[in-house]
Amino acid sequence: MGLNAGGRSASLGVPMRPRVLMNMAMSFDGKATSASREPTEFMSLEDRRRMFALRARADALVVGAATALDYDTMGIPDPRLRAVRLRRGQREHPLRVIVSGSLGVSPSAKIFRAPVAPLLLIHSRRASRARRARFARLAHALECGRDEVDVRRLLDLLGAEYRCRTVLCEGGPTLNDAFFRAGRVDELFVTLAPRVVGGRTAPTLVEGRGFPRLAEAPAGELVSCHRGKIEWFLHYRFR
Repeated sequence: MGLNAGGRSASLGVPMRPRVLMNMAMSFDGKATSASREPTEFMSLEDRRRMFALRARADALVVGAATALDYDTMGIPDPRLRAVRLRRGQREHPLRVIVSGSLGVSPSAKIFRAPVAPLLLIHSRRASRARRARFARLAHALECGRDEVDVRRLLDLLGAEYRCRTVLCEGGPTLNDAFFRAGRVDELFVTLAPRVVGGRTAPTLVEGRGFPRLAEAPAGELVSCHRGKIEWFLHYRFR
């Protein structure tokens, strides 16, 4: 994907740094999916409702290129949640943001055929001109970073240019790593599913570079722990 957690903020005046929520599901053994990286299918109806309720809070929904391929719209299907958003003065659906450093995402993905909300395609300078041209009519492509997508700069952009106050990240694991390394995760929502996936190469909740020492790893504060009919729902705060 090519993600940079550091870098200076964009030159956009004084950015209004959005609050970042992260929502992921994982198995008992910490796997976000199987070694074949298939779309996660262990979500219950209760978990899906919780996911859409979190989306309804967000001004922007951010996902990585591989995760975007699993979605049809990146929208909110519940009309009641959309009505609440409109009453709050938000868009009916969150701004959609796909992070793909080299623009490796497929232009034929379903997400590009679902005009429910504006779609931003965030890439780094290393994305070729040919790749950028292929997406010209599909999304608003923005360069954000030199060799890798700069997460801090992206958030500054969403705050200052798009007036986003709350951003929801739904992964995948490499994008999650970039947000954590940038120190930009405020709240983490985890659904603990009753599955054991295993596999040395199966991705965990957070992949990427990680933290070389435990002392550098961010520690969350447990806000709530709710037992559902099938899963456990955990909520942590990092600030």
